[in-house]
Amino acid sequence: MSEESRRGPVGVREAGPEDSEFLVDMLLEAFNWRGEERFTRKQILKDKSTSLYVAGWQRAGDIGVIAVDLAGPSGLQIPIGAAWLRQFPARNPGYGFVAEDVPELSMAVVPHQRGRGIGTGLVRSLMTKARDQGIRRISLSVEDGNPALRLYSSLGFTEVGRNGDATTMVATLDSSTQVVGK
Repeated sequence: MSEESRRGPVGVREAGPEDSEFLVDMLLEAFNWRGEERFTRKQILKDKSTSLYVAGWQRAGDIGVIAVDLAGPSGLQIPIGAAWLRQFPARNPGYGFVAEDVPELSMAVVPHQRGRGIGTGLVRSLMTKARDQGIRRISLSVEDGNPALRLYSSLGFTEVGRNGDATTMVATLDSSTQVVGK
């Protein structure tokens, strides 16, 4: 069975330090969401404005979840997507920075697994974990034209600003918020 045709059951697990290389892969997918190679792995890791999303994973305060294909060969759980939160200082902000106490969301799913609701499941799971850890708001940046904008809007993210050709969005998480989408 080819990788492109495998669409087995999906599970979600917490991300740990051992997932740092996969998070780099997912960051590369997020930056190259159009399907063309605008960035290389080397560029992302060398540039301080992009490497900050993954450098030194998993530091205090980092929260992440990994989607895994449960139908891997010999029972292997093959990572197919990730969503993670990271806080940044004002002196070294991410693209979707709104405040030092508001972690920024990064998320991607491997191309051949997109369109199955995996991204929605990852973000919902991560929002619940964040809320359970006392985080009240999370932010993100989504480039103009990225179809993920619909996903984020459906999960309660609202536009709070612009950064170049991207929209900065924030979702509020509180005890009355159900992370189920609209």
